[in-house]
Amino acid sequence: MLADPDLTHKIARLCDGLDVTSRSTVARILSRMHTLNRNKQKTCFHLTQEEIAELDCIRTQFFPNIYQIAPDLYCYNGYFLSTKFFEISVLWHRHNLNTFSSNTLEMMKGKAIIDVGACVGDSSLVFQDFTDKQIYAFEPTTQNYQHLLQTIKLNNTTRITPVKKALGSKPDRMKISVNGGGSSLVIDNHTSFDDVEVITLDSFVQEHHLQVGFIKVDIEGFEQEFLKGARETITTQKPAMLLSIYHSADDFLNIKPMIESWNLGYRFKIIKPIDFSVMTETALYCEVCDQ
Repeated sequence: MLADPDLTHKIARLCDGLDVTSRSTVARILSRMHTLNRNKQKTCFHLTQEEIAELDCIRTQFFPNIYQIAPDLYCYNGYFLSTKFFEISVLWHRHNLNTFSSNTLEMMKGKAIIDVGACVGDSSLVFQDFTDKQIYAFEPTTQNYQHLLQTIKLNNTTRITPVKKALGSKPDRMKISVNGGGSSLVIDNHTSFDDVEVITLDSFVQEHHLQVGFIKVDIEGFEQEFLKGARETITTQKPAMLLSIYHSADDFLNIKPMIESWNLGYRFKIIKPIDFSVMTETALYCEVCDQ
């Protein structure tokens, strides 16, 4: 990305229409990536006071409250998982969903939520507080899907519907590189592979007659293919969305312009949750505020 001769134009296009905080987030990420690349470093030492304070809270209030209470049973803040998979962005920051407007949050309450890349089901647990309807958790890998089923059972919930399929631009069968939470249809992690069924969100929504209020997508670089197969749902229902944009330079720079080109009236924010990384978990938040 840093070597792209058209980078200045692409950054300007990305930042167009963003609020000041989002623009600052983009600048901070790119500046730190540039510094680390230039100096051949792996660690960023220049942190803001806000970051220092938040990281201290994570060290002292998040990690110490993750408990292993049986060989295959872990707990944090009342949430039970069958594996030690407790992401800061999910269970500490709760995906920063309260950054959405009160109108958007109220709209989400009465509609279904789509969790794309549900992994072990941690996000779906959190999403239960944001809707009174069903959460559809899509997880194609066998290992993560089994953990997802255990999560549903351990937390005694009936509002999470597991779906062992991937979502993409067209019906297909593909090989997914299995690597826990980093399993990917486009990134070869040099691990084992699962053969998975791919469907489109549009076909699933039509089949099940769903009204969708919110979509979260974190599928390791397959986000743009997902969007192609969800365009009808997004166009007609205009759900709020959280789209991961950190897996590639193409995603970071081009997912927002892609959605803007559909002229649906979305407003955007870019949020990088404070954790221990420079760019990981950076997401594009999308909402239509006048609905």
